[in-house]
Amino acid sequence: MNLRWTILAAVATAVFFAGNVLAESASQTIAENSIQMEEEVITVIGTRTERSLNEVATSVSVISAAEIEEGLYRDIADLVKYEPGVSVSGTGSRFGLSGFIIRGIGGNRVQTLVDGVRSPEEFSFGPFLSSRRDFVDLDSLETVEISKGSGSSLYGSDALGGVVSFTTKGPSRYVSADEPFYSAVKYGYSGEDNSSNGTATFAGGSDRISGLVSYTYRDAEETETNGIVAGNGSTREEADPAKIESSNFALKFDITPWDGHTIRVGYDLFEHENQSWILSDWGSMVYGTLINSRDAFDERERDKVSIDYLYSEEFLFLDSLQVKVYKQESESKQMMNEVRQGRSGSATRFRYSEFQQEIDGAYAQLGSIFDIGSSKHTLTYGADYYTTYSQTTRNGGTTDWSGATVRERSPFPTRDFPITEINHLAFFIQDEIELADGKLRVIPGIRYDDFEADAVADDPYVKGNPGLPAPQDFEDSEVTTSLGVVYFIDDSVSLFGRYSEGFRAPPYDDVNQGFINVASGYKAAPNPNLRSETSSGFELGARLDNEFTSMEFSIFRNEYEDFIESNAIAPEFLAFGGIDPSDGLLTFKAVNLSEVEIDGMEVSGSVDLSLFSKDFSSDQDYVLDDFSIRFAIAIAEGEDVSVSQPLDSVEPITGIIGLAYDAPSGNWGASLNLSMVQGKQASDIAEGSLRPETAGYGVIDLLAYVDIADQVMVNVGLFNVGDKQYIRWSDSVAIGGDAPMRFSQPGFSAGINLKFEI
Repeated sequence: MNLRWTILAAVATAVFFAGNVLAESASQTIAENSIQMEEEVITVIGTRTERSLNEVATSVSVISAAEIEEGLYRDIADLVKYEPGVSVSGTGSRFGLSGFIIRGIGGNRVQTLVDGVRSPEEFSFGPFLSSRRDFVDLDSLETVEISKGSGSSLYGSDALGGVVSFTTKGPSRYVSADEPFYSAVKYGYSGEDNSSNGTATFAGGSDRISGLVSYTYRDAEETETNGIVAGNGSTREEADPAKIESSNFALKFDITPWDGHTIRVGYDLFEHENQSWILSDWGSMVYGTLINSRDAFDERERDKVSIDYLYSEEFLFLDSLQVKVYKQESESKQMMNEVRQGRSGSATRFRYSEFQQEIDGAYAQLGSIFDIGSSKHTLTYGADYYTTYSQTTRNGGTTDWSGATVRERSPFPTRDFPITEINHLAFFIQDEIELADGKLRVIPGIRYDDFEADAVADDPYVKGNPGLPAPQDFEDSEVTTSLGVVYFIDDSVSLFGRYSEGFRAPPYDDVNQGFINVASGYKAAPNPNLRSETSSGFELGARLDNEFTSMEFSIFRNEYEDFIESNAIAPEFLAFGGIDPSDGLLTFKAVNLSEVEIDGMEVSGSVDLSLFSKDFSSDQDYVLDDFSIRFAIAIAEGEDVSVSQPLDSVEPITGIIGLAYDAPSGNWGASLNLSMVQGKQASDIAEGSLRPETAGYGVIDLLAYVDIADQVMVNVGLFNVGDKQYIRWSDSVAIGGDAPMRFSQPGFSAGINLKFEI
């Protein structure tokens, strides 16, 4: 452990125990009614059952619908802007935002769920197709839970880095016997992308049957950068122009025919369109050909239908039961028109790429509570079955200046991997054991996953990839375990620790990828011998939770083996410089290559400043009442052990500190938030990486809210008040030879939300 880690650990420990001592002292002199207590934060993701945050044995962050509204969050990148150790990349790209990166692990190595259903996977192929995981509208969300660290013992494949769980709003949020009807309209504007959005929500019913319908529409332009250079080509610093539209429709019903029995039916549809003019590519050279223009139109869509049955009455050994059946379809369509100027004159090139994924599944989760001697057991167990169908299609054509068809370098239509069906069956069990009168909780868990993949070599795949071997089916199984411990020293201080394992099944597009470009002299070959990626992680921490202070301190170490590098030089041809002697083509394939280690430390918390108040009056009116401070810091270091190089996906040291005021009436409040990020120097970047150094920065945001007559709510925000020029490290991966400032975050901007409730 180096010096900065030692200093951070010492500071965190001192603050932790000082907070507890001060709180205990203050509680003796400050009346209990002087503090406005916050509602207890509940999480499900850490144990698959409802628990308060201080009862789980791992680090979990929970973001509520109220926080989303108060922060004027537009997208999933905004969602984690105040969550050190978690990031989202994608600024400056026509394809939009990627998935979450948790403690240096991202992409499909982070499991993402929407109401318990897996989100569509990320998939990319060159400059023409990049299907991301941004398939949710934030206005539809009830909570967002982020579990950091391997979670495969509960959630199976792809949970190497962690789990992000979105829970959408249902009618029970609004409807009860006392309030049988609810309606609301919301309007928002953001200067960051000149966007307008509106949401209409209607709910009605009773305790026995209720329904909800909601619709959100967003109209936006490109997210601004803080660059000043316009024009065409790689020197452009301003964002490429874009017109963006998205919508989200949800229809849900809750039916409770008898006490303890609930049926939930839900349907939601998310649509997104992006028309962009890629001026940063205009004037560039590709294989000696001048790109005169390049424009694109991209679409993505996700629709899901599900039925849940929930049982919550005690019956024999069973205390709870949830059964879910679902069907989800998603597709990303990306179209590009390009005008080129070559030796033979001008030509117009069209490319159409599509990635489709369907997931059909069901799971059952049971819960049993019982005692064995002096120990209390909460058993969570069940089965999970789902089938995914994945396919991609690429098509295109080229015409010359006269309109005549030009022969392509590779045949169309084609597929980059064969149509693949994966059947997945899993069984899991977890026991939460309470000992020592509830002071000690021991939480062991185990899960068995079995998967089989069937590949179909249809005409587009075979004709588009001549000479490649026939695709192969593959199957495998994995057993993952976890062991968590929580020990309550007293009512406010607890210690926790966890060992957890994770895995990611070999991606179907790596096992059976296929691409041949004879004209350019290369190919991508399949690798049916890929092994699953695996991980093991340790986390130790302490929590402080009393009426004045909430704080968490944790250290972690995660080890990953058999990381898959998707486009490595084929190992069998390294002696020939990567050239396959049989056809003379440079050959790429996915290989199990990397061993990765990530160590880190995180501190987060909030303090009610009445803890430090002084009594200036006889009626105990405290100067700092209604003020609070929140803070967080994350530090991590990662190494690709196989090549002894830094792991570029790990974020630099990030810290957040905020000061908030909430009026005693509860009708208005304001907050000031300072985000601080350390720069990335060359010594922290892997050799040969195309990612440039990034400077450190500090950004100030001001937020305020006003509730008028309990029916009209106004949220306003001023962002990047100092108009700071900065680039997030997570966005630097896309810079390459382009102007870095085209990937910068917006300068000073403002936003507002207006909400009317009936």
